[in-house]
Amino acid sequence: MLRYFKLSLLLFICLPAVAQKPRNELHFTSSIQQMITVYKGTIFVNGKKAFQFAADSINYNSKRNRLVESDKSVFLFLEVSNRPQKDRLIVFNVEYSRADSILSAVSSDIKDWDRDGNSEFGGSELTATYPAADSMYYVPSKFYEIRKGKITYDAELTTATDQKVNGVYLASPSDKNGKCCQVIPKPKKRAH
Repeated sequence: MLRYFKLSLLLFICLPAVAQKPRNELHFTSSIQQMITVYKGTIFVNGKKAFQFAADSINYNSKRNRLVESDKSVFLFLEVSNRPQKDRLIVFNVEYSRADSILSAVSSDIKDWDRDGNSEFGGSELTATYPAADSMYYVPSKFYEIRKGKITYDAELTTATDQKVNGVYLASPSDKNGKCCQVIPKPKKRAH
């Protein structure tokens, strides 16, 4: 009986230590059989080192880490920590044995946000609360669309989102000092 107690105690102590081991690698395979591994901040394509992050801030447990294929293009999305701001999606174009960083966006789900048949991603950064009850800082967003093997800025979704959040769309949201963002009146709530 004492023997089983010691074994149970040993398992109770050791198992949580094993279960809490941080994850530090990801594995993907494209439809054209590119083997993509992300390990401790380094991207390998077909066994060759393709990109090295300056610091490993990848969120390895994120469901947003994924490959997206469009036409003949392969895009690798990796979510990275960006504290104190929102996390970011770093997007890579994977071609042959290369992984080229092509853009960074606010982390979001990659889905058809505006129901146009194409996947989009992006969003807005955190902004400070304005000290007056009737005003707010403009909250700009930026969305991108995956379409026909390319990733492009989605002006239509960005404009629609900004109008919904802010009540208005500003093409240049910076204040007179070039900092984000202008103070605007709070949008009136719509009656349903």
